[in-house]
Amino acid sequence: MTEFTPARLPANEALRLKSVHRTGLMDSDHSERFDLYTALMRFISGYPVAYCGLIDETRQYFLSQNFPDCLNLPEVGRQGTLCQFAMLAPTPTIIPDMRAHEVMHRHPLVTGEPHFVAWAAFPLVTVEGHILGTLCAADYVARDLDAAQVDLMRRVAAELTYSIEVQVEHKEEAARRIGRVLTELAQEAGLSCIDAAASFLRVCEGVPASAGDRERLGESGLLEPATGALSAKGRALQSRFGLTPTGFRAQRTVLKSDALMTALLDIVGA
Repeated sequence: MTEFTPARLPANEALRLKSVHRTGLMDSDHSERFDLYTALMRFISGYPVAYCGLIDETRQYFLSQNFPDCLNLPEVGRQGTLCQFAMLAPTPTIIPDMRAHEVMHRHPLVTGEPHFVAWAAFPLVTVEGHILGTLCAADYVARDLDAAQVDLMRRVAAELTYSIEVQVEHKEEAARRIGRVLTELAQEAGLSCIDAAASFLRVCEGVPASAGDRERLGESGLLEPATGALSAKGRALQSRFGLTPTGFRAQRTVLKSDALMTALLDIVGA
């Protein structure tokens, strides 16, 4: 038997890797956030296994998976994955029987444990066109998917990508905001040390001011020492920095598409 040959690298691999690292999700523990998407993939496809993960230079890190015991790992080497082949195009890869596929029939996950046969991979494609990883389903017997199933699974993958991108935007905006706050607090409010700036951020967060916070912020006129509440000057800075509760209000969505939700409900009710 000819030895299995790993996939070539995507043409935009350097930019793609930057997008993967930007997510901050490699080596993170967020499986509960992503279990919904793999559960939907199993439900829509009828396949018993589903998983999603990001792929960096050397490995595929799983955000959610329900592999059998032989693959119950947080990550696998990139060259040993099926998904390395799904990174080469933004369209789904649907293989009803990998045993008859010219490349996949030699893959170790097909020839050995867990002996996957059917496989469907949906790339997680960002707005910039970078593939972060995949959302996949697999079965131990030959099985195809109809057009309606593929369309729904593609939309679930798009929703997962959207949720990752929203998280990245919120994380980066929070970092930018904190940087602006620290700079302006030092320049305008005279808070020259990190402890004082941290005190201000804690009060804005709603944490009761400690005696130390009152002393530090009272000297700068940002806090009413008697009450521990922000002064008029402190409230003005809080508002300008976007540190009020409405400033931190995030868009929370599990399924952003009404049409997708309707289609899923139709399946449930069928």
